[in-house]
Amino acid sequence: MMRTALLIFRLALMERAAYRVNFMLQICGGILSILIVVFLWLAVYRSSGRPELGGYTLPEMITYLLGAGLINSFLLTTAENPETSQAIQDGSLSNLLVQPFSPYGLWLFRDLAGKVFLGAIGLAGYAVLAVFLNEKLVLALEPFRLALFGTALAAAVLLQFLVFQSLSLLAFWVENTYGFRFTLRVIMEVAGGAIIPLSFFPAWVQKVFALLPFTYFVYFPMRIYLNKIEADEILSGLVQAAAWTAGLAGLNAVLWKRGLRRYTAMGD
Repeated sequence: MMRTALLIFRLALMERAAYRVNFMLQICGGILSILIVVFLWLAVYRSSGRPELGGYTLPEMITYLLGAGLINSFLLTTAENPETSQAIQDGSLSNLLVQPFSPYGLWLFRDLAGKVFLGAIGLAGYAVLAVFLNEKLVLALEPFRLALFGTALAAAVLLQFLVFQSLSLLAFWVENTYGFRFTLRVIMEVAGGAIIPLSFFPAWVQKVFALLPFTYFVYFPMRIYLNKIEADEILSGLVQAAAWTAGLAGLNAVLWKRGLRRYTAMGD
């Protein structure tokens, strides 16, 4: 089973690497958009005359923006899972169901391969950007904090896969799930802290966002990286992220089983 998973992972990486120009353009576009946002916040801090806004100093804000941009644009973008809904809609799921491996395993490892590929290339691009902004960045070099940051990031990757997988499985009941996935992605970017830290929102809005799993996608990992969260809060956050993961995994299992009961495919 592990050999099959590694093979799927490697083939997906090779497939991603075949479209180098497309990915390079995507990376350049992401870096350009982040640069615009960074210059915007530089102007905001300069005009405010305050050393700190929303609990963030200027170096912390720039670091947050770069980290959030990398996480959202390159590590989490691939989790919208169009392959799942497309396989259900065009009937190609039938071929997957007779294979000796689970379609879920195929989609998961292909998704992880896409994240690794885009994340590696994006990290290289952002590293170049960080060279020019190094005096305005906060570097976290403590191994323990980096380990916690990596753990939170891994939880975010799996959690978002399950969120979008749940929507993709609705293809068993509706003709197209793109609208659901697009709408959720917009909400996710705001409620997850991908655009600005959630501390800039009113307190009641923050409480609403705290009830959703999206805060664990960007805001939670970046707070760990910037050392803006205590150890007990980190532990509590990881436990809650695990609970969301377990709940969404259960929801996926229910949707999958009920969807297969109504799934039909016709061919020659």
